[in-house]
Parts: sequence; C-alpha cells; structure tokens
Amino acid sequence: MDLTVGIIGLGNMGEAILKALLRSGFPKKSVLCAETKEERARERASAYGVKIVDEVAELVRKSRYVIIAVKPQDAKELAGTMALSLDDRTTLISIMAGITTAGLLSMVGKPARIVRLMPNIAARVGEAAIGMCANFVLQKKETEEVLRILQPLGKVVEVSEELMDGVTALSGSGPAFFLTFLEAMIDGGVKMGLTREKASVLAIQTIKGTVTLLEEEKIHPSLLREMVTSPGGTTIAGLALLEDKGFKGAVIRAIEAAMLRARELSK
Repeated sequence: MDLTVGIIGLGNMGEAILKALLRSGFPKKSVLCAETKEERARERASAYGVKIVDEVAELVRKSRYVIIAVKPQDAKELAGTMALSLDDRTTLISIMAGITTAGLLSMVGKPARIVRLMPNIAARVGEAAIGMCANFVLQKKETEEVLRILQPLGKVVEVSEELMDGVTALSGSGPAFFLTFLEAMIDGGVKMGLTREKASVLAIQTIKGTVTLLEEEKIHPSLLREMVTSPGGTTIAGLALLEDKGFKGAVIRAIEAAMLRARELSK
C-alpha cells in the first residue's frame, strides 16, 4: 500500500498529474484511477496502461496517497464516499479550487491527513508552478514524502493556507493570462506582415528564450528588461505605449479578480 497513488478524476488536471508521474518513472502498477465518465476512463486506461477501478472506496482502501482531481461542487458527495474506506495511513491530496483543508476535513467527518495543492496545466510536461499547504495532522517527514511524490509535476512552493487563493490566481489562472498576451504578440506579428506560422515561432521562442535566460543567469526581470531597452530605441517606444494603456495595472487587477473569485468559491 505504501507506494500506491490513487487519482480520482481524469480530466485535464488529473490526466496531467498522471502523465507527469508516469514520465518520471513511477510504476504503472502503483497507480490506481477512478473516473465517472466511462468513455474518458477507457481512453485514459488505453493511453497510459493504468488500472481504472469502478469504486472510489476501493481506490481509497488500496492507496496510500489519494489525489482528488474533481470539480469543487462534487467534493461533498465524494468526501462521504471516501470516508467509508479512509484510515490513518492515507493522505488526501486535493487540487480542488476553493476547498480548504478544514472544509474537506469537515466533509470527510473524521481525522485525516490532508494536503491542498494548486498546480497548473503545465504539470503535463513536468513544469507546473504548484502552491502547497498541509493540515496540522501531517508531520514533517510525511510532508517531505508528499513533496517527493509531487516533484515530477514541477516546482512546489509551500505557503500558508490563507495565501492559497492568491496562488490559485497567480499560477492556476496564470497560464490563461500569459496565453492571451502570447496571442496578442502573434497577432502583432501578423499585422506587421509575417505569416501566422512564422509569427508563432518567433513569439514562442522569444518567451522561451527569455525565461531560460532568467533562470540560468538568475537575472531579475527588471534588470533584464533594462538590458534590452536602449535609449531612444524601439523597445522603449513599445513599453511607453504599454505603460500609457495601463498594461501592468491591468495584469495586477486580473490576478486580483481571479483571487477574489477563488475566495467566493471557497464559501
């Protein structure tokens, strides 16, 4: 039982987590999955070669770690089902937005080890930005064990639970904000006369190269921006327009709006 991970829900995030675990070398025989949509269950079983169990109670009973990757509105009913098989050896790992560790504990109705995560879709390629907090039941060595399991998914940052809504907004919703900017860059290239294919290659590689440079040379974004902003040049002309349109302020407000919505969901 100690090495078995169960995943409940194989939608976008559940599949992303499954894919990252298997890519890291986690044995297929040590992964159990449960999925209510039969067609999706068959597709995932065929694609990844993992076992799909029909009953959530069976998955919980056989798993040391249970990753809950369902919609928040399904949490209460699922928690009641899990409680039937939950014992003191099991750790619940929830990625449900807005469901606090205390809230999930209340739904389960019995003492339980609970870890709350907020990953993003980049878990599919092992590059997720993940916020993590755990309830008081977990000891340090148990938290470290969970971190080892999560390592294939990306970078994990431990935070206090009151900051998880902010993590949801920044890294959970963040890919959508970034992709909107990327689409605008590509459209800008098309407006300048580039084909969409060439504009996409240039824009994506520009972002990829910039991020790699930041990570490898450990340069602060502000400093790197200054390095490519020559006096009286093209870059400062574009930056001046973005500043005039309130670009940074709009991004900050978008993240704040996402955080407030996460708080609403938690109620």
